[in-house]
Amino acid sequence: MALTKIDIIKRSIPVFKEKGYAATCMADIAGACGILKGSLYHHFTSKDVLMEDTLTYLRQYFIDKVFVIAYQQNLSFEKRLERLARKSEEQFLDGPGGCFMAMIGTETVLTQPKFNSIITGFFNDWRNAFIHLYTFVAEPKIAEKLAEKAMMLIEGAVLMMRIHNNPDYLTQVQESLMHEFKSLKPIVTNTQP
Repeated sequence: MALTKIDIIKRSIPVFKEKGYAATCMADIAGACGILKGSLYHHFTSKDVLMEDTLTYLRQYFIDKVFVIAYQQNLSFEKRLERLARKSEEQFLDGPGGCFMAMIGTETVLTQPKFNSIITGFFNDWRNAFIHLYTFVAEPKIAEKLAEKAMMLIEGAVLMMRIHNNPDYLTQVQESLMHEFKSLKPIVTNTQP
């Protein structure tokens, strides 16, 4: 059965996470896909195109499967944050590497600027999801600061998790953020389910 473009993207993610962008070659991706290197060029004209499509795929995946949780009105605000945290944690812990966007972003920010808009968009989507949640317990400017703080703490924890090969860093930060969120008093109480 022939692999689709999405199949190849999905199989390329662990390779890029493990080796990084620069150290990964098309032969590595072909090997992970169980196809000849030349077959990759049927779908992707270069490694740059494959990475752009991979980043776009991941961004959309997070919009559809992770960030959407922040906007689910059938859940309480605390439950939304809890599910968003757990779903994010699953993504960071799945395979080696931690946060794909942060890893590729830091590696390629100067050498592959064409990736920057996709990566920046991903982090803006994530920030907006957090801001949406925090606006129920804080004024808009404070909600922005809390959202940015949460993202920085999570990314720092992911980095420490990767360096020390210990997922407890991320778990501790997620628990701390949940505790802090629960300690804040809701501004809007009449719309909670």
